[in-house]
Amino acid sequence: MQKILQDEKKRNMFSFLVIWGIITIGLFMKTFDWIASSYNTSILAISYKYGFTSRGLIGTIYRFLGNLVGVDTWNYFVALKFYVICTIACYIAFAILMLLFLSKTSLDNKKMQQYLVLINTVFFVTMFATEKNFGRIDIFMLVLTILAVYLIGIEKFVWLIVPLTALGVMFHQGYVFMFYNVVLVLLFYRIMTKQGKERNKYIIVFALSLVICGILFFWFQILYRGGAHDFYYEAKEHAAAMGVEGKPHDELLRAELLGVDLHDEELKYRLNNVIEIIIFIAFFLPYIIFVGKVLVRTIKKQTKLEKKLVYWAVILGPLTLLPNYIFKVDYGRWTFAGVTYFLLIFIFMYSINEREIIESVNIGLERMKSRVYRPFVFILPFVFVPFMDVAVTVFTERLCVLFRNIVGI
Repeated sequence: MQKILQDEKKRNMFSFLVIWGIITIGLFMKTFDWIASSYNTSILAISYKYGFTSRGLIGTIYRFLGNLVGVDTWNYFVALKFYVICTIACYIAFAILMLLFLSKTSLDNKKMQQYLVLINTVFFVTMFATEKNFGRIDIFMLVLTILAVYLIGIEKFVWLIVPLTALGVMFHQGYVFMFYNVVLVLLFYRIMTKQGKERNKYIIVFALSLVICGILFFWFQILYRGGAHDFYYEAKEHAAAMGVEGKPHDELLRAELLGVDLHDEELKYRLNNVIEIIIFIAFFLPYIIFVGKVLVRTIKKQTKLEKKLVYWAVILGPLTLLPNYIFKVDYGRWTFAGVTYFLLIFIFMYSINEREIIESVNIGLERMKSRVYRPFVFILPFVFVPFMDVAVTVFTERLCVLFRNIVGI
């Protein structure tokens, strides 16, 4: 009987992989616009040729590969092909990592893990296929983060987390607010649940990563910001050559190379930001309540202080996004990062078969069975795609426009 059940679960896994693949490819084909925005092409004009400047890593890689194969990199179609190759490579890396998480999950917990992987895939694929976010360097930061999470899960090669997180900051110093939180929280989880040499190892990795990322952030954000005045016009010329309409994204170049504060220019987006995030929270409230109850229930069951601290860290981890919400306007990116944070936390917990979290989730699912809205809760995430940049999602953007037209603001 046990063998029959295992064979059935394996067949279900195969069916899931087929459905997962079809949905992934279908969503990409539906969402992909075959356009790279001037923002994402202009960032390729920034490189370490102008010094160890923020966001210079991707441009340095682009220039190096262009010189290696002997092509004119200051060309829109070359930039577009570069991003197509990079995006496909990141999608493949993402798929492999999700499969590895699934392979580590016990058969009894596969179904829930499959759902988490599916939703994570839907958000990931659509996010980086739109014109706004195709080529956005967030995709590189997120893949590095997922790899770091996987290494923490399997407890091998954990020293690689130090360079992986450093690379994340080198792609964009905003990494420390967007995706770094999940790595720090899960390293803290290992510190609190290990003893002796193993605990010391994670303490050292945590400390090294934190110090190096802190130094890099301080350098990019404060010390060197605006330190490339002499190269601004050259970079602008290259960015214009790569722009889809022959125009550079001047705001990006002024901010990164000249250190110009764009706060006043971004104020016009603030009203939409507030309306859209309220709409998103209202629709996403069932998930917020469910996750909150799962974590609170798990904390209450703990008898050891260490475990209580771990799950409090999980709850508080997304607070690193607050500075972005307060000072920046890319609410779509910040909200995507927040949702991804919790998805990765639960994918990690299921991959290591963390009994306490799984039991708490199962209690919540059992209580939900009697609710008439249960089917909609599982389907609703598909409404919130794709996530955008300044707009939270296409769905919230449309509702925001409708609301403003009705009330006349």
